[in-house]
Amino acid sequence: MQEEKYIRLNIVIKPPIKVIEEIIKLSKSIADEYSHEFILDGKNFYPHITVYSPLYPKKNLKKVINKVGDFANNFRTIDLETKKIKEGQAYIGVEFEYTNDIKKFHELVVEKLNPLREGSYKPIYDAADYRMKISEEKKENIAKYGYPNAMTLYRPHMTIIRLKNEAEAKKVASEIDWKIKSFKADAIAVYKMGDHGTCIELVKEF
Repeated sequence: MQEEKYIRLNIVIKPPIKVIEEIIKLSKSIADEYSHEFILDGKNFYPHITVYSPLYPKKNLKKVINKVGDFANNFRTIDLETKKIKEGQAYIGVEFEYTNDIKKFHELVVEKLNPLREGSYKPIYDAADYRMKISEEKKENIAKYGYPNAMTLYRPHMTIIRLKNEAEAKKVASEIDWKIKSFKADAIAVYKMGDHGTCIELVKEF
């Protein structure tokens, strides 16, 4: 597979500005003290709630954007309620309650966009840029949906930062006092993706 012919896109729920500002502030404060892979700054790396982030042939970019535009026409405000601060493989993030509205939206996006992958998928989820431990179920999802955490494995979350050291990440996560217990999101967006699951460039916001 020739990488230049493909593009990895993330369809996201975009949090409101007050949440974006708070998550950026938190990301920067953690980065001041610990060795990290990236910092959310709203310029190079953008706060987001992933819905579906597979690899597509570049020729299908416009089709993906048009499909997301169709979702936006029927998109209503989604309520997000904080469940816990989650840490895994040195990622630290806010995990949200998996409500029926979020479940329906995720499944709709996967169902409509998965065919536009034309079978393409990112082959290095478990390689150097991710340092991921991939279960058999996740491998099946990568083959079927191009994304390890699709459908039954999907959990809505907003990554804060990824540290280089897992033990430090566990410690930091246990100490975070995230005060935004709930918020409403009324925007969805398409981003180009970089390493570590980051969103690096806005393609289109609805």
